[in-house]
Amino acid sequence: MEDIILESARLIATDDESNEIIERLKTEGIYSQEDKEWQSMNIVLVSSTEGVANIPNVLSKNSLAKRNIIIKTNPSLEIGDNIDYYSVLSFFNGADSYEEIKSLLCFIHTNEDTNRNIAFDEYEIFDLIKGRNMISTASYPYNENVDEAINELKKIKLHNNRRYLLLFTYKHNNEATFLDILPVNNYLESFPKDTTVCWNIQESSVNQVTLFTSISI
Repeated sequence: MEDIILESARLIATDDESNEIIERLKTEGIYSQEDKEWQSMNIVLVSSTEGVANIPNVLSKNSLAKRNIIIKTNPSLEIGDNIDYYSVLSFFNGADSYEEIKSLLCFIHTNEDTNRNIAFDEYEIFDLIKGRNMISTASYPYNENVDEAINELKKIKLHNNRRYLLLFTYKHNNEATFLDILPVNNYLESFPKDTTVCWNIQESSVNQVTLFTSISI
């Protein structure tokens, strides 16, 4: 995988375990832009009660950002209300928090750090995570037929009262390149009526479909 530089986000650790996550991400080529004075978002990782207490301190030591996104790697941690926290995010029970964080950062990079084509912008993305939410990110590659990835996504049960964001990416080549819109539309029609669904199609270095799920808690 080529290196991913998060132009729009700064990663901040609040404790030793969170710092280990950031260092592990670097070994996989995922970096944040720590030297910028202004960021679209601070992504603050919290893994312990000590980390919770340290949130105000680490935010005060870093430059301002449009939004502060708090991510709990341990869902049992209690984080109080604070007007400076745009989002407090956690993961579904049984999820691998490291893999979820990595997937989320790759998703943010694709949506926020590259040119968008259609369907949604950053404000709609942030609407999906505003407040307290449980989130998950699932991505599946495909060779030429997007149905390959959609068939994998169909194994994920869709629920009412959740917010979903779908990203379809495709590789550019010298021949006519397009995404078969029929299976895309068919999959979009399978979502329950009581859900919010945003979607986007974007040229990328990979053929892939990603489903981002958010549920208010």
